[in-house]
Amino acid sequence: MHNTLRNKNIRVFKLIFSTVLFFAISLSLYVFSQYQRITSDQLTRINDSHKQRLAFSSQRLSDVIEEVDDIIKKISTSPQIELFSQTPSSRNRTALENMFYFIVKNENVYSHIRYLDASGIELIRVNNKQNNIERIPASQLEDKSKRPYFQHAQALKQGEIGTWPVDIETENGQLMKPIQTSLRIIMPVYHLNARQGYIVINLSVNNILNAIEEMQSDTFITRFIDENGNLLASDKPSEVLGHLFSTDEQHNLANDFAVLWQQILSSDEGRLTIDSMVYSYTELGLSAVYAPLGKYILISSPTSSAYVTEQKQNLLTKAILLLLLLLGFCSYLFKIYNSHENNQMNQQLMEAAFNGIAGVIITDKRFKLVKTNQVFVRVSGFTANELIGESLAKLNLKFSQTEMVAIQRHLQADNWQGEVMGTNKSGSEYALMVRIQVLRNSFSSVKKYVVTFTDITQRKQLEETLRNQSESDPLTGLWNRRKFDDELTKLNIFTKRYSNYQACLGIIDIDFFKKINDQYGHDVGDVALKNLASFLTSQCRETDIIARIGGEEFAILMPHTSLEQAEAVLNRLKQMIANSELMQFTVSGGISKVQDDATLAFKHADIALYTAKAAGRNQIQAFDANSLEHSKKLAVIAPLNLKHANDDVSIKQPVNL
Repeated sequence: MHNTLRNKNIRVFKLIFSTVLFFAISLSLYVFSQYQRITSDQLTRINDSHKQRLAFSSQRLSDVIEEVDDIIKKISTSPQIELFSQTPSSRNRTALENMFYFIVKNENVYSHIRYLDASGIELIRVNNKQNNIERIPASQLEDKSKRPYFQHAQALKQGEIGTWPVDIETENGQLMKPIQTSLRIIMPVYHLNARQGYIVINLSVNNILNAIEEMQSDTFITRFIDENGNLLASDKPSEVLGHLFSTDEQHNLANDFAVLWQQILSSDEGRLTIDSMVYSYTELGLSAVYAPLGKYILISSPTSSAYVTEQKQNLLTKAILLLLLLLGFCSYLFKIYNSHENNQMNQQLMEAAFNGIAGVIITDKRFKLVKTNQVFVRVSGFTANELIGESLAKLNLKFSQTEMVAIQRHLQADNWQGEVMGTNKSGSEYALMVRIQVLRNSFSSVKKYVVTFTDITQRKQLEETLRNQSESDPLTGLWNRRKFDDELTKLNIFTKRYSNYQACLGIIDIDFFKKINDQYGHDVGDVALKNLASFLTSQCRETDIIARIGGEEFAILMPHTSLEQAEAVLNRLKQMIANSELMQFTVSGGISKVQDDATLAFKHADIALYTAKAAGRNQIQAFDANSLEHSKKLAVIAPLNLKHANDDVSIKQPVNL
């Protein structure tokens, strides 16, 4: 008998060990897959961020160059330069100098603006040294006739703009401190077809780099590179113009990153991961005049971040805790097995439980069914013979492993009570109010569990129906205004809690909806509303919240979406509706960011919608805080503290909505 018991214990130990090993391997595979997913998601985020930064930087650089081109043309033909060229009086000099001063002050990309006479002598110069604007007195002006860029300037024709390659700025023959790099823009000045002198503008390349970056970041480094791989500008100043210093030749991209440089030469844009850094690049495509500013723009950032490292550490911690929990649970089962006793349950307690009107299940200490009554047979759909000897798992109760362990732990000290959801034999869901009572022997060891329950399925179904009715629009099936306000408030909490979290609100309104009702009847108008609701549901993401917030007005909450992305989405929806044969109408829309104030976000979107209506309908407008029209409307509405920007307010310039 002793050997039989010993063999049983060995078999149980082997079973538990196999179970632990199986779950440990499964957990390891899960942790590995999640680790790979975290890494993959990080690379996806980096790639998306690089793509956005490259597109923004290229466009911003084009804008800056266009502004510079316009400025130098205006200066060279301005009345001030003409007056000074004809009559270099103190008054005319001051007027021209003032114009240079205000241009440098308003645009930080200029480090110098100077006017040279036809022989290369400086007549006027304004400097910008680290935002300190200086008018250079006549005694400190220099002779630039021997400088190479002046020789180049003399070859320029009337109306022609020339540039001199990026190099290090000097003053009075000495390098400027801190070291500054600049691109010189040169244009001759003519009066009555006679050359009077030259306008020379020094563009600070580093300031241009700062101007085109949407967001400053310690993890991202942006660089301008010429056709030979030399770094003309960088967020790391020590890298710049290494080809001009023999001690810094290692900063040439072609020498340091040959593989990356070869890829850059072979394609206009692309991305490459080297060691722990991701590099993305694109060709700037500048005109021949401004080509010396750089041929390529390169962005780099590390593949990892503090956030990713934290995620991986959290994943490892959870895996260790789950493994320890599994070991503890298996140890507990082994303990129960060794303390197994064959005492019979008190028959009187069984009879008392079965005489009640509630459903009853009796299990052993391993939760295998010993007995049940007809109430539970009816609820579960299984016969008593199908249930006896089976685990509770066969009853399709919606317990997770964690919840089951928590219940078992609770039962060690006290009885347990709570709501339980399950699925019967035919697949229908049911809800029970369950109470589990522990029966113990004289040594306080668990002997049996008595599970009593009440069927609350109808009550839960009624609660769900009432909740849906209170939050949904009966005509379209979309969420109603009440549900929309709740979701907008939740989304607003996210945007305030996480500074980088972006979300937008869009409002869509059917144009001339009243005419549809008046001309074709309200039944046709209802069909139009349902068709639009179905269309929006099919075209929007599962994470988007779509609601009918009034009459012919619909709202879309778009989490993880920038204002530009939201505007693109609503314009796409608007165009598809306009081209639809099913929906014979057009829509107008307004968009706003969801930021610090949910009510204000709704007001902004509503003002933008009003603007779209006023501008002729069938268009999408985004709220613009810098717009005078929007500011005026917001100023009228804000003191009223309305939830809806048009609630009970009559704004001038009424529109037939």
